[in-house]
Amino acid sequence: MKKLILISSCIFSFAIQAQDIHFTMWDAVPITTNPASTGVFRGDHRAVINYRNQWSSVGKPYNTYSFMGDAGILKNKWQNGFMGVGINVYKDNAGQNDFGATKVSLGLSNIVFLDDKNSASVGLMGSWGQNALNTSNAEWDAQFNGQNFDPTLSSNEPFNYENKSYFDFSAGVLWAYGTGSKTLSSQDEFSMKAGLAFYHVTRPQGSISAIEKDKLYSRWAFHADAYIGISNSKFAVKPKFLTYIQGPSRQFALGTLLRYMIKEESKYTGFFTEMAISFGGYYRVGDAFAPSVEFEIGGLALGVAYDMNLSGLSVATNGNGGPEVFIKFVSPNPFTYGKGTKSSARFN
Repeated sequence: MKKLILISSCIFSFAIQAQDIHFTMWDAVPITTNPASTGVFRGDHRAVINYRNQWSSVGKPYNTYSFMGDAGILKNKWQNGFMGVGINVYKDNAGQNDFGATKVSLGLSNIVFLDDKNSASVGLMGSWGQNALNTSNAEWDAQFNGQNFDPTLSSNEPFNYENKSYFDFSAGVLWAYGTGSKTLSSQDEFSMKAGLAFYHVTRPQGSISAIEKDKLYSRWAFHADAYIGISNSKFAVKPKFLTYIQGPSRQFALGTLLRYMIKEESKYTGFFTEMAISFGGYYRVGDAFAPSVEFEIGGLALGVAYDMNLSGLSVATNGNGGPEVFIKFVSPNPFTYGKGTKSSARFN
């Protein structure tokens, strides 16, 4: 049977000709959305691990593993800003490692404080990637001996595939605005960020076919998010928006989380650690809706989302998409008042 090869080829063709990888909780892995997000957070060091599973209900699952780490540097050297450095590594596996895509990206950004409320950032990112196809698990018509499958028989199929490595380059800009709470107890802080990024500037060649050439489409990304504290309450609203434009493909996504502060951080002693939980969801237009929950305790956060398929594929999946999980750690504790960082509430 050629089913395995066909599925792998279709997934690969889609990934190359249509879209890059995407995450439901894209704001948890910001470097994949905009290089200018490198180092832009309330803290000095940040690390995120992400796992995503897709399409396990219709065949071999498609798994994505990702690690992101970034930091703000020169905060004590520059009066009106600092620099951000970061790394992002992801790996896609389809089936039993039948198709794999690996990418390692290094990001560098320059953050400038325009005034006490506004900041701007410019980021660059260089990447190395590899696409690979493993045909050892494939089964072919010619290997059926009349009674059962015989892997010792020749497939009689020509293979014109090879592992393909490539280099990539991306850039982006970001604006951030924020105000702190008017009083220690009002909890009415407000912040927002908006950015524009351009990926695959040089349109690298990523095809694993030794015959066909297929360059990656360049990708535009526009995103915005906000943190709106509800005055004199323990609640905050976190709306967000993302759109990708890559060749003939478009993706529009919306999300909103309602955050409830379970326990407030002690502002002066830091003896008590802030705890919060957020409920909400993400919606990719014409594709999926994903309920989501996030839990924060100090500098540690855990998020879980589950895609429910709404596209034409839902007939085969019965609406099942797949889970996504992230674990994030920020140091120092971003909720401790005035501790160890110059990135104020504008980066909430």
